[in-house]
Amino acid sequence: MFNPYVIILVLFVFAGLATSVWGWIMMSKGRKTRHWPATEGTIEESSPTSKNDELMPHIEFSYKVMDIRYRRVMEFASGTHPSRELSASYTRKYPVGARVEVFYDPEQPERAALEPGAGRDDWLIFAIGVSATLFGIALLFFSG
Repeated sequence: MFNPYVIILVLFVFAGLATSVWGWIMMSKGRKTRHWPATEGTIEESSPTSKNDELMPHIEFSYKVMDIRYRRVMEFASGTHPSRELSASYTRKYPVGARVEVFYDPEQPERAALEPGAGRDDWLIFAIGVSATLFGIALLFFSG
């Protein structure tokens, strides 16, 4: 008969692996943006609230690549904690009309970022996944 303790630990290990893979993918995507070329852009809209969250700023910018004008909304990393202070700091940093450096994907110029690189907490997701996986494996090893 199956031991329910072992089944739970196996599920825990798989959840840890899935979290590790997710964290690795997020870190890899962030690292790629560091190598994107840059062009000059302009802040078109800068509001301390967005349609979806009154604690997240709405920053919209435009830029041009090969004579094609693009317009994007700034995206925040999944680990960003919304607050009035965060929102105020971004609207001060990116006021309407400001000239900014925009980093764009050379293969898909419609993808762009004002702040390239991995999110501040992306490594944490990977670390939690690895820790959970190793912890589950250790418990499985010592339980049998």
